[in-house]
Formats: sequence, C-alpha cells, structure tokens
Amino acid sequence: MKILRAAAALAALALMTGCPPTPQANPVFSDATLFTFVEFDDPEPANLAFAARQLEREIYLSVDVAATNVDDRALAPEPLANEDVAGLDEIPDVYPEGFASEGEPIQAGRALGVAVVGLSGHLPAEHTGYVLLADQVPVEPASPDHYDRTFDEGADCFADRSCEFLRTTNDVTKDNAAMTATYILRKDYRWVDLNLPDPAEVPEGEPIVNEGPERWALIARAWDPEVAIGVAGNTAIYQSYTIEVWLPRDGDGYLRDPADENAGGGTWTGDSTGGGTVRMMTLWSETSFGTSSAVEELTKGGIDDIFVAQDTWLDED
Repeated sequence: MKILRAAAALAALALMTGCPPTPQANPVFSDATLFTFVEFDDPEPANLAFAARQLEREIYLSVDVAATNVDDRALAPEPLANEDVAGLDEIPDVYPEGFASEGEPIQAGRALGVAVVGLSGHLPAEHTGYVLLADQVPVEPASPDHYDRTFDEGADCFADRSCEFLRTTNDVTKDNAAMTATYILRKDYRWVDLNLPDPAEVPEGEPIVNEGPERWALIARAWDPEVAIGVAGNTAIYQSYTIEVWLPRDGDGYLRDPADENAGGGTWTGDSTGGGTVRMMTLWSETSFGTSSAVEELTKGGIDDIFVAQDTWLDED
C-alpha cells in the first residue's frame, strides 16, 4: 500500500512539473578531423569543442605522439566531398587549360589527405606569437623568400582571446623540389574552450556555457581560392585545404584507461599529460606532379618541417 501511495505521489509531481526538458543533440560524425574542418565556423562552439575532444582521444590512440620518425606520427583522414568545401569563399572551379581534365569541374574527393601529429613544448597560446607575424617566412620552410600575411579581422584582439576569430589573407610563394608557384592562401584561426559541456548535457533552448575552468585549444582552417600554377607552366596545385589543431597537454584532457587499445596493437602510452601542446595538421591537396605516394611523402615531410620551424622560432623568441 505504501508503494502505491508513493507511485501516485510521483505521478502527481510529474503532472505539476511537466516532462523533463529535452536535451540537445551531440554532433554526429565518422571522422573528427573532417568534422572539425567542415564545422570550423559553427556558431555553436560546443559542437566544435565536442569534436576536438574526440579528435584529441583519436590522436593519442592512433599514433605515438613522441615518435621520432614522421611516418609513425602520420594518419590518413577521410576524403573530402564537394559539399564539405561548398561553404568556403572562392574555391577552385574547373581544371585550367592544358592540365588534367581541362575545363572539367574540380572534385574535392580527388584531393589526397595526409595528417601529421607532433609535440611542442609551448602552450597553444604561445603559438599565437608566430601566427600574428606579417612576414611568415621564418616559420614556413617551403616559402623561404616570400610569405606575406594580411590581417582581415582580429589582429588586435586574438592573442588575449578577447575575440574568437582571426582571419587572414596570405600572398605566398611556395618553392620546393616539386614546384615554384605564387598564389593566395586564405587562413582563419579560432579559439575553442575544450571544457564546454557536451550539447546533450544541456536542455534544448538553453545556452551552452562552461561554468568552471577553461581549457583553450587553437584551431585553424586554410584553403586556396584558386588553382596555383607553377612558374614553369607545367605544374599546378589544383586544390588545397588544411585543418590544424593545437591541443594543450595539461592533464585535463584525454587520460589513459587500462581498457583503451592503441591502433595496430601499439604499445605507446601518451596522453594529455606531459606539458606543452599536441598538434595535428591535416592537408588535402590535388596536384599535377608525382605519384600519390610521392606527394604523400613530400606532404608529410613538409608538415613536419613546419612544426620544427615554428617551435624553433618560439624557442628563440
């Protein structure tokens, strides 16, 4: 009898208070790297924070972040689709005259994806030091003579996080073993608080806010608005898209669980402890030169060279 009275009281309470509020939905994706690229400008930063936390976990379980050999820190992201790049301003349209598939629409899915992970002894906030350089030559080894950055938004407020976005236009001359070409590169940066709650933890219609300590990550997205043709006229970068993340190794992110298994049965033990930053740069590109394996090797080495140059600049600054 007491049980029946208790049940009746609970039913009455439910009628008075209404049903529990419907939770918001967490983003759904198969590849956190690809989602981060596509949703970089998402007006709800909690969605990007959710993906970045998943990406952090995937990085530590997929590669040995402390490995010396770049091949041991490389990953292959999912390919892009046309709809994944449709929201970008000024993307390449058709293949240029005299090149593969001349006049045909460029397909994002033909871009080869390569990702490289690396460690830095410097916190994400310190990396804004070179981000805010107008002359990027010191930190861009593939552009030893010319890499001029123009700040379109946020130059006076991004470093101290009083604004969320930094947007730049870059006049670049790439000069490496494959080609020499001058072209325009768009590159935007964004701060994301990794301690924002999961959207599903917040009732629908309520703002998603972090009421505790903050944990800031830096994210950047870049793309070429036009086909870049080499000075010799016989090489080209048809399309190029990049996503970069700088995630703090402060011990407040992904931590090892004995049940966690590394990819391929690897025995490494890295996680968010250790200090500094774990970073990843992912580049999808389609070019006119070399086999896919040759381009992959060139891309991996080029990304790692950037990591080294940027950390060297921070060490000396």
